[in-house]
Amino acid sequence: HVNSKSKQAMSSSYLTWALTEIVLPLPLGIIIAAVTERLTRRSRPYARLDNNVTKLSVAFVCVSYFSYNFLFLVGVIIGTAMQPVGLTGGISTGKSTVASILQQQSSSDNQDEEFVIIDVDGIAHDILLPNKLGRDSVYNQLVTEFGKDILSTEEKGTIDRRKLGDIVFRDVQKRRKLNSITHPKIIKIMLKRILLEGLNLKNYSSPSGKTTKHRRRVVCVDIPLLFEGGLPMRLLFGTIIVVACKPDLQLERLHKRNPDLTLEQCRQRIASQIPVEKKAAKAHFVIRNDEDLTSLKNQVNVTKAEVAEKVSRKQHRGAELAWIIFGLMSIHWLKTYTILLDVELLHVFIRAIR
Repeated sequence: HVNSKSKQAMSSSYLTWALTEIVLPLPLGIIIAAVTERLTRRSRPYARLDNNVTKLSVAFVCVSYFSYNFLFLVGVIIGTAMQPVGLTGGISTGKSTVASILQQQSSSDNQDEEFVIIDVDGIAHDILLPNKLGRDSVYNQLVTEFGKDILSTEEKGTIDRRKLGDIVFRDVQKRRKLNSITHPKIIKIMLKRILLEGLNLKNYSSPSGKTTKHRRRVVCVDIPLLFEGGLPMRLLFGTIIVVACKPDLQLERLHKRNPDLTLEQCRQRIASQIPVEKKAAKAHFVIRNDEDLTSLKNQVNVTKAEVAEKVSRKQHRGAELAWIIFGLMSIHWLKTYTILLDVELLHVFIRAIR
């Protein structure tokens, strides 16, 4: 009975150790760093001083009470990089056009913003292909679930998105089933790309002799169903841009883009999403695409500068949280090592005088 109790106590202590030293540090570091970065990327008087004080306070609390763990530090680095901007809107409101304008780089020295666009629609298209993304492909699952009727007659071995759309837009249950299959894969690939672009590892691997003008880097995700994804998606994107237009113009553009669809089918596709004006009410920035391309470009360029100022204005951010935490951890490790060294020297001295 005593042995049984001791085994239970040991297993409980091992579980506690695993949670505190392996499971929790990484996600805890990501969450703390992501929230801290959002709070300290705002321009205000004495911003650099305020942000340094905030980060020092957060770092001190983290190192004192949470973890000296290396995984925690890795989580902080990841959380700092996870500061994506969400670009969304309704179907046929002009998101792709806005994304293209945001991504355009000018040769002018006056432009210091660099927008990297992650196209979620492109990811959704790629996962339908049987061989492009390997294990992340949902081709076989969809054929099993919806039958071979969704396959293209023109391109053999591919799924016809319009046939699949006709099935799911008429049936809410089938649309939910499709989303349950595709969304986890899309989110997984999206998060991976956000992290890689946020860390910007290519910049460190570039030839040392090559010098380029530093630009404020913004990772922007073109994601049609941001608000439909619920609270997790809204929490992921600290800054949201919505592209909106008048409902009748939206219907006209959708029908013009897809002449094979009837007006009723176009209305069904629009109705399957949250109304664009409701999305605009929840956005940080709204771009109205009701006029010509010149007007749209002017709005996008103004928004581009404002978003870059809000998200990545380094002169107001102060020291990196990861470096502060690493410094405090190093001091702790050094103190611990020094104490152990002093104790060992004391033992040697005692043995010598004996």
